[in-house]
Amino acid sequence: MVIKNQNSKEKKHIITKTKIESKSDKTTINNPPKIPNKKDTTSKNIKKPPIPPKPKEPKKEMKLIETYKIVADNVGAIVEINTTATEYVPLYVLQRSEMTLATHAILNTIKDELITMVNLTVKEFVDPSSLQTVKEKFIKKAMVLMEKYLPFATPKDKELLAGNLIHEMLGLGEIELILADPFLEEIVINGHTEPIWVYHKHHGWLKTNIMLKNEEQVYNYASAIGRRVGRQITNLEPLMDAHLTTGDRVNATLFPISTQGNTITIRKFSRSPWTIIHFLDAKTFTSEVAGLLWLAIQYELNILVAGGTAAGKTSMLNILMPFMPPNQRIISIEDTREINLPKFLHWVPFSSRGANPEGKGAVSMLDLLTNSLRMRPDRIIIGEIRRTKEAEVMFEAIRTGHSAYATFHGDKAEQVYKRLTNPPMNLPEALLGALHLIVVQYRHRRKGVRRTLEVAELIPTDNTNALNIIYRWNPRTDKLEKINKLHRMAQEINLFTGMSDTEIDNDIQNKAMILEWMMKRHIKTVNTVGKVIAEYYRDQKNVIEYAKKNKDPYMLLGAELAKEIINNDNQNSSV
Repeated sequence: MVIKNQNSKEKKHIITKTKIESKSDKTTINNPPKIPNKKDTTSKNIKKPPIPPKPKEPKKEMKLIETYKIVADNVGAIVEINTTATEYVPLYVLQRSEMTLATHAILNTIKDELITMVNLTVKEFVDPSSLQTVKEKFIKKAMVLMEKYLPFATPKDKELLAGNLIHEMLGLGEIELILADPFLEEIVINGHTEPIWVYHKHHGWLKTNIMLKNEEQVYNYASAIGRRVGRQITNLEPLMDAHLTTGDRVNATLFPISTQGNTITIRKFSRSPWTIIHFLDAKTFTSEVAGLLWLAIQYELNILVAGGTAAGKTSMLNILMPFMPPNQRIISIEDTREINLPKFLHWVPFSSRGANPEGKGAVSMLDLLTNSLRMRPDRIIIGEIRRTKEAEVMFEAIRTGHSAYATFHGDKAEQVYKRLTNPPMNLPEALLGALHLIVVQYRHRRKGVRRTLEVAELIPTDNTNALNIIYRWNPRTDKLEKINKLHRMAQEINLFTGMSDTEIDNDIQNKAMILEWMMKRHIKTVNTVGKVIAEYYRDQKNVIEYAKKNKDPYMLLGAELAKEIINNDNQNSSV
């Protein structure tokens, strides 16, 4: 048994030892005494037992679901999404060209020289908006050094290597590539002991083939993100909320608060902001519901967009805001900048700020909200209501004649109302009566789609408020069905405009027709959608005629914005 468990060298040694000791008639553990009438059992006569074959590992037969190419700073990669019998979730496999050790060594030399060659001002180093300028400086100097150390490399290879240097020195390494994937919504690092996870728009959660070297690398990435926006993460402050220069939201935590290691969660936002046409294309809601919400915003009714985590609350708020007339002043208040409005609107965006290391300089959303009331806004957009004070100030702003729009966590209109009127919010029902509409967004996790679940009116009564559900989504038919007629909204529009119920219905249908025409004509970008809406407020009949006759939008938009439609179509076809 001893021989069986040793390697070949150890076996030889033991056999030799046994022979020597048997000559001197000594009995050892390795040389048992002879048993009469039995076969000689000395080690000389023991046959080696056959070595059992190693169990075969199950083959990882991959089934390809989808493949496409991504590019970041001239560095390209192929994405393959596969399923295997050994994994419970699909795999996100990033395939890119590998560099030799010699090339790595040369790049390290170039990196060391770049640090001394490129001079950055303090503003360039800390200002997120100057990152592109800094990148251009580094690339220019890197190409000079490439000529020196890699004179025979092709221009394409030099650009590729320069892009890799930029990712390592100014970015997040290999993560920069997956940040460039337009189909990803979340990128999650749960420490260095497991692969990075991503949430794909079409395939849900996927496990990647990318792993970080150690916990220090995770910490360094979190620190680099924080420095760019004036935030820091330390053992004393192990939680950080920040955003990348692209506008993507970042949350980071440190061990031991996160018990399995340091974590980073990146919520990605579309590089081309969503518009109402994207929502209609995705069947998030119908053109009729969109027309109703357009009418509500046109006549300054107050709207709260609710939903669960990642249900599309902020996206819904963002796509509704271009319905505001261009002759009104808009102020938006957010923790992280996510709202993106057409450039010709009278819009002043604000974002809150955390305290510095000494605990000073913090500017909360409540501070900004209170201050905004002194800036003569016509409309106030609030990224998200989280606290009682924010809700109180918002509803007081509504009471003083300011239209307000915000997001709030709640899965149904009834739940939203209960959360607002019960502890810890505990808002008076009379105050809540200033709210006109609640729009609830829903994320269907099994199908991977988002839908508008409910559109409800808040109707004040004697001592309380009643909910009138106008539309509700039917999961069996995947349709947003009309449940009840307009009540309060129709009354208020009639009171201030004199429009009858029939005229209100016709107006909603005209707006729906315009939106459907925009879908047919691929008018999808923030500025082109905003332009059509602005033209509607200037000459309503003209825009309705364009929609009725399905006219080419070139004359309505002008050459510059018409070109934007063509460029957007080309980008979509190349993805």
